[in-house]
Amino acid sequence: MKKTIAYLLTVFVLTGLLTGCGGEQGSHSTENETKEEPADAGEAADLAASDSTLPASEGNTAASERAEVSEPEAEKKLLNIYCIGEDFKSRVQDYYPDYEPSGDDTGRIADTEVRWHIYTDEAEYRETLDEKLERQLAGLGSSEKAGQGDSAFADTASEGASFERSGPVEPVSPEDRVDLYVVEENYLRDYVEKGYSLDVMGDVGLTAQDLADQFPYTQQMALDQEGRLKAVTWQATPGVFAYRRSIAREVLGTDDPEKVQEAVSDWEAFAQTAELAAEEGYYMLSGYNDAYQVYADNVSSPWVEDGYLNIDPHLEEWAVQTREFAENGYIHGTEQWSDEWKEDHTGDGEVFGFFYSSWGIQYTLQSKAEGNTESEDGDGEGSDAASAAGDYAICKGPEPSHFGGQWIAAAPGNGDRVLIRSILQTMTCDPAVMKKITSDIHEFTNTVSGMKELAESDYKAEVLGGQNPLPIFVEVAQALNQRYLTSYDDDLDTGFQVSMQDYFLGRTSQTDALELFRKVALGRYEELMDRGDEEMEEEEE
Repeated sequence: MKKTIAYLLTVFVLTGLLTGCGGEQGSHSTENETKEEPADAGEAADLAASDSTLPASEGNTAASERAEVSEPEAEKKLLNIYCIGEDFKSRVQDYYPDYEPSGDDTGRIADTEVRWHIYTDEAEYRETLDEKLERQLAGLGSSEKAGQGDSAFADTASEGASFERSGPVEPVSPEDRVDLYVVEENYLRDYVEKGYSLDVMGDVGLTAQDLADQFPYTQQMALDQEGRLKAVTWQATPGVFAYRRSIAREVLGTDDPEKVQEAVSDWEAFAQTAELAAEEGYYMLSGYNDAYQVYADNVSSPWVEDGYLNIDPHLEEWAVQTREFAENGYIHGTEQWSDEWKEDHTGDGEVFGFFYSSWGIQYTLQSKAEGNTESEDGDGEGSDAASAAGDYAICKGPEPSHFGGQWIAAAPGNGDRVLIRSILQTMTCDPAVMKKITSDIHEFTNTVSGMKELAESDYKAEVLGGQNPLPIFVEVAQALNQRYLTSYDDDLDTGFQVSMQDYFLGRTSQTDALELFRKVALGRYEELMDRGDEEMEEEEE
């Protein structure tokens, strides 16, 4: 929401500039992607082992005394894990076999103390991580900082993370060290591309066999430009179309997921079903941006190509279809996460369906269908609307998609790669552990074999009227392809949606809306070029 508001302010300013005589472009931040491989922690261990004290004989008491005096105190074993939210902490506490809690934010694994550093504010979390990781890399003796410079995401708090230093930087202490940390999807690429995380295979030691059972798209999202896997996740978050059974029966004469899937199998069929829904007095979707992520997951090119800003044709198709839906009354016209959008989920709502992720079914759709309109920060009250719990079912929808997720990264200079490898292997590669998570708390997890096994069981979701959603989740997750990711995606996705709003409302043309988006984007990212400008220069020549 903060990012959307920031973009809106930029759009309002530049709208005036476009209708007047123009002006200077806005300020922006840039991101360098200098990477340097950290020193192998194993080298330090080998040196320590080779520096052993010679045993003292009975006739060499002085040597024995000197050895006792000079023997250093054993270093306390400590593992610091930084998280946004409590999700990963609770998974480790509940499912890592050797974990023993010792306090609210502390625990033990064998002889290692585990300290959890939990943040709820994304800006504060990213600012803290950036500063700590940058200092940690500098303390390893790097000749230059990995990922020097501000984040590409100007509205989040990695801006200002760089720090000035003169002379050598001391290695960080175990107390102040980052060992493991969690990042969310919208800024995952930032940390992967800056070199702030270790190679999961080459450095941490997970093998191809360990990782073979994960859904491939979850790994694609965490590959750096050299093809190295820099983070892993215990979650998979495939997207589906969740529809109201009662409305489907009125519109299509059936609520059977296979039959409904035929009616929304591609965007042309989706529009035809929207027309039928409108004839019965229903909206196909609630918000203008409800279908955006599905389109964005199926582009054929990235936002930035060879330094040029690139608008994929599939995103333009989304804008055109959304405008047509708005003109024909197929969209209710709400804003995602607004009270009106939440009310549309209830039994009093008049919306055919919503695009949701696997986790969204469990954590959002369930409560919204029951009439809980409370916001994420606790504001608001429950709705008096009729409950629609049990009145939903899911199908794949027009195209495969995903929504969100958290990845775990190992920081360069961490204290115990053996323990870190064990945690990553157990929590993201062990089918038994992940199947238990799914069975216990209904979170779709990152194990193909495990999810296929549960897909054939009597597993069911009450919010979906007893439907087993896992076969559809598995099919979608296996179909996903995330080849076209960049560190610009979150910001440009937000900007594109904001820039199209006046077009949806009939206040401007598609051409003018696209021109506005380009002006905003190029104003924020001076390093990007515009293909349109290049084509104009060629024509003039």
